[in-house]
Amino acid sequence: MIGMLAMLSGGMLTRSVIEQRSSRLSVDVARVFHLSESGLDVAIQALRTDPHYTGASYTALGNRLGGYAIEVAPDGPSRRMIRSTGFYPSNNPTAIDYAARTIETVVQVTKGTGPGYGVLGVQSVWFDGWDHVNIRKEGRRSLRVDSYDSRRGPYPEGAANGNLRICTNGHEEKAVALVGGVTIHGDIVLGPGSDPETTLWRVPEQWTSISGSVSVADMEAPMETVEIPMLPDGGRLSISGHEVVTLAGGLYRFHDMRISGNGTLVFTGPAEVYVEEDVQISGKGEIDTASQLPTNLALYVKGTHVSISGDADLFAKLVAPNATVEISGNGDLYGAVMGREIIARGRGDIHYDEALNLYDEALNPPRRGDPFRVSILSWREASP
Repeated sequence: MIGMLAMLSGGMLTRSVIEQRSSRLSVDVARVFHLSESGLDVAIQALRTDPHYTGASYTALGNRLGGYAIEVAPDGPSRRMIRSTGFYPSNNPTAIDYAARTIETVVQVTKGTGPGYGVLGVQSVWFDGWDHVNIRKEGRRSLRVDSYDSRRGPYPEGAANGNLRICTNGHEEKAVALVGGVTIHGDIVLGPGSDPETTLWRVPEQWTSISGSVSVADMEAPMETVEIPMLPDGGRLSISGHEVVTLAGGLYRFHDMRISGNGTLVFTGPAEVYVEEDVQISGKGEIDTASQLPTNLALYVKGTHVSISGDADLFAKLVAPNATVEISGNGDLYGAVMGREIIARGRGDIHYDEALNLYDEALNPPRRGDPFRVSILSWREASP
C-alpha cells in the first residue's frame, strides 16, 4: 500500500509539474503574442512619418520582460509587409522559458493631408501688402496667407495653420515677390533652376515674414488643364444691381461671368463651373458657396483674365492656367487659387483649405515628417 501511495503521489506530482509548465508556456505564448503586436504598432506609427522605414533589430523592454524585432519590406508600389516577432524572456533561444511568436501584416501606405498648393502661379506670384500697411492707420498689418481645415469648422481667427505651399514654376528674377507688409504662414517653392536670392524678392524685407521654408523644386509643378465639357451652353452669366441668381448643385458651363453691384450668385449644393472666357467679380457682387465650404465650388476658367475685386469673401477652388488672376478686393479668398500669374493686393487675405488636398506626391516625394495613412489590408499569425 505504501508503494502504491508513493507511485500515486509521484504521478500526481509529475502531472502537477507538467500542468505548471503548460500553464507557464501558455502565459509565455500569450505574452510574446502581445509583444509581437507591440512591434506591429511601432512599425505602423513609424510608417506614418517615414514611408521608407525598414524595421528595427531586437528591442528589449527590460530584464525578463521580453522584446520584439521588426522587418518591413515593400510589397508593391504603396504596400508594405510588416513582420513582427515577439520574444520572451529575451531573443536567446537557449534561455529558460524561451518563447517566440511572429505575425505578418500587409499595409497600404498612402499620402495623407500635407502642405498643399494654396497658391500656384505658373510664371509668377506677386503679393502686394502696401494697402494693408497704408490703410490700417491703427497699426501696420500684413497681407496674410495661411491655411485651415474646413472639415474642422470655420476659419479660426488668430489660430490658423501653416500647411501651405506657395509655388511657381518661374525661375526668373522676382518670380515671387513679397512687397510691403506680407506674412506667409507656410512654405515657398520656387521653379527649377531658381536662385532664391533673386527669384524671391522681399521689399522691405523686415516687413515680410515666412514661417516655413524656401526651396527650389526638382521639377515643375503640374497645372490642371481646363477642358470645357459637353454641357448646355449657359451663355454669358451677368448679374448686377440687386439681382440674385440661385442655382442647384451640379455642372455648369458659361461663356463668361460678370457679377457686379449687389448681385449675388447662390449655389445650394456642390458645383463645378466651367467658364470659356473671363471672370469678373466687383463691387459688392458675390458668390454664395453652399455652406461656405471651398470644397463645394470649383471654378475652371479657360480664358486669360480673372478679376476678383469685390468686397465679399469667396469660398472656392479657382483654376485658371492661362489667366492673369488679380485679387484686389476687400474680401478674403478661402480655398485655393491657380493661374498663369497671380497678383494679390487690396485688403483681403488668402486662406488655403486643407480639405482640398492639393498635394502633389510626384512633385514632392514622400519625406520624413510628412503625414501618411497606414491601412491594414491583411493579418496572419506566421508562427505559433
